[in-house]
Amino acid sequence: MPGLRGTFDAAVTAHMTAVGTINATRAALDSAPNPPPPPDLLATEAALAARLDAAASHLDALPTVVRLGTARLHAASFGVYVPFLSSAHLCLSADAKDARVAALIRSVLLQAIAKADPGTVDIVTVDAASVGASVAALRPLVDAGRMSAPATDDAGFTAALARAEAHVKARLSGERGTTMILAIASAPSRANGVAERIEALARSGVAAGLHLIAAGFSGLPDSVDVTVGEHMRVANPPGAPFGTDGGLAADVHFDPPLSTDYVRAEAARLAEVARAASVMTFADIRPAQLWTHDPSERLTTVAGRDASGTVTLAFDDATPHWLIGGRTGGGKTVFLLDILYGLAARYSPQDLALYLLDFKEGVSFTEFTPRPGDPTFIPHARAVGIESDREYGVAILRELDAEMTRRSVAMKAVGVARYAQLRAERPVPRIVCVIDEFHVLFAGNDGLAKEAVSLLENVARKGRSYGIHLVLASQTTSGIEALYTKRDSIFGQFGLRIALPGATGVLDTHNTAANGLRTGEAVVNPDGGLSGRDRVIRFPNAHAEPEELRRLRHDLWQARGDIAPPTVFRGYAAVHIDDDPAYAALAATATPSVLLGRYVDAGLPTVALPLDTRPGSHLAIIGPDVAGAHLLHAAALSLRAQVPDATFVVAGLAEADTVADTVAALGSSIVEHVDATGLGAALTALPDRTGPVYVLGFGLDSATLTRPQQEALRAVLRTGPASGVHLLGWWRNLRRHMDDLGPGGREDIATSIVLNVPGHELLNLYGQSVLGWNPRPNRALLIDRHANTRRLIVPFSRREATA
Repeated sequence: MPGLRGTFDAAVTAHMTAVGTINATRAALDSAPNPPPPPDLLATEAALAARLDAAASHLDALPTVVRLGTARLHAASFGVYVPFLSSAHLCLSADAKDARVAALIRSVLLQAIAKADPGTVDIVTVDAASVGASVAALRPLVDAGRMSAPATDDAGFTAALARAEAHVKARLSGERGTTMILAIASAPSRANGVAERIEALARSGVAAGLHLIAAGFSGLPDSVDVTVGEHMRVANPPGAPFGTDGGLAADVHFDPPLSTDYVRAEAARLAEVARAASVMTFADIRPAQLWTHDPSERLTTVAGRDASGTVTLAFDDATPHWLIGGRTGGGKTVFLLDILYGLAARYSPQDLALYLLDFKEGVSFTEFTPRPGDPTFIPHARAVGIESDREYGVAILRELDAEMTRRSVAMKAVGVARYAQLRAERPVPRIVCVIDEFHVLFAGNDGLAKEAVSLLENVARKGRSYGIHLVLASQTTSGIEALYTKRDSIFGQFGLRIALPGATGVLDTHNTAANGLRTGEAVVNPDGGLSGRDRVIRFPNAHAEPEELRRLRHDLWQARGDIAPPTVFRGYAAVHIDDDPAYAALAATATPSVLLGRYVDAGLPTVALPLDTRPGSHLAIIGPDVAGAHLLHAAALSLRAQVPDATFVVAGLAEADTVADTVAALGSSIVEHVDATGLGAALTALPDRTGPVYVLGFGLDSATLTRPQQEALRAVLRTGPASGVHLLGWWRNLRRHMDDLGPGGREDIATSIVLNVPGHELLNLYGQSVLGWNPRPNRALLIDRHANTRRLIVPFSRREATA
């Protein structure tokens, strides 16, 4: 064994000696100066760097490449550019926790958006590591709608991925749009499935206009991979690898980071360029020629513009109804007018019919109607409600519901199932009904609100099949009690959501795209308000271009042909019988009707009460409102026009001025003008007279009637119509009216008009059907026992009374 031990010791000694020699040699080499490269190598490198710099000067202007830094050789350097937009993704091995990576991402984003055409690039950012600080200096781009606020948690990261996926799907399906950059500066987590989703986006993204900046990732399809260390190593640019190993055979040094002030200033400049690109004028809404579009498949119009270009919206099977939200002063009315004028300019009145309702105290739609000093109107408008009643709104919904039924019958008759097919057989227009401040329609949760909900739900569900579309606009869609159980079934039909400044409840609760909107801006979302398909647009103000607006209105009106003006419901404005077309058309007849006002109905038909031989053909007006005297004045005018040889017994017991005007208006007719004393005698003589005789009683509650005279009144009520004698009386006091009718006399007057008497006081006379009646100015309740109806009317007013 001694020999083996000696051999081992000798080997150890030799090894230690070798190690010492190696260490000494290494130390000597480290301390020795590097020999200078051969002069011919330096000259070659300098020439190569010069050529590369010359090439780089051309690359710098290309929108498809971005600069990463500077590659250094021994004594020369050149800029390093890699393909990005339109051809590649960019993957970095480290994320933005490394300050150099954060600076590089800011630089790449600024380069990409600066080189692209204004507004053609949108940026979605994710930065969890610094809670968005790495891209904070780019905030002006967020304010301009060109970049999203950075997602900083798992939920935001998931939403960003969903938005990118929606972009890819939309572009691959043929939709036009901007290029999107999804910049993941630092991901909040690596939850299950995230890597697969990013890889899928990378695989399909370039073809769909999506480009990734993925910091902390590597090896994605179609990506330029950057390894971050003391220097960068750049490898595998898609389609054109350089270097023997597919990478750049030189170290790449980071460029000095851009200062925060510079980044913020450049972002602000680019944001302003984007805003300028999105500016649109009202003249841009008008097509080159009027009425050239075909409504068979859809209605379309220009809504505004974003940095990507013009934004066109549609009423079609995908977005049959629209929901619009925005606070007062947020531009809601301006946006609606843009849409309506755009539609009216593209489609003829035979192809498009408009029903317009405004429930607030405003004048949103007055310019679609004739106005004092301006006879022009928009010929597409069929019915316009200004400061509308809820009853008028429900009447319009009833009309739309009835129109669906008519179109359903027509479709069955010609054997078709779609509106476009019906259009090929019959020229029926598409209908757009706009209801501004629609929440008023459902106020109170009463019977009227319930009917409105039922009608709205039916039109919303079925309207698209019949070419009928709804636009509901309001400050908010929340807090509407009558809709609590119907929100999903109704609003689920409103795929297109438009949020203006101050909108609440229009977009999904997790969608913050409308935060920070300025006046003249809107978020357009075709997915029911869900995040991922938002476009922030700017829209013009028609009233800021009055000459252009006047010209369009005039051109539309001039092209109208024989189309009549729309039916206009003007809230609480007075209506006069001498303005009524039915009054102008009256002629002598043996079966006259008294004209009393306008029904609160879709077409605002004239209230015409026939006075014939049926029992009960009289009129009772009940309530102390002076409108009772005005109604009798209108009745007298309409009767004189139809029965010029009639005898009028005028009992002027109240409202002397109106009585005097009525007597004067009767002109050559036979008039017996009686006072309180003479009324009793006149009533006593009436049962023996034959008509036509019309008794006009102004303030019959003031009459002092003896028992025989009161019995004579009751006899006239029972038997008068058969002999042509009719009573039209105004009782200011309900109790006195009931006393004059007497026990069992309720049926002797078939028609009553109730003024300012609340429903609960009418129960004994008319039963439960009037319990919901709430008096208000310039409205009346017409009760017709013959037709068994209760209808709201706007009573005629005497013009002098409102002058």
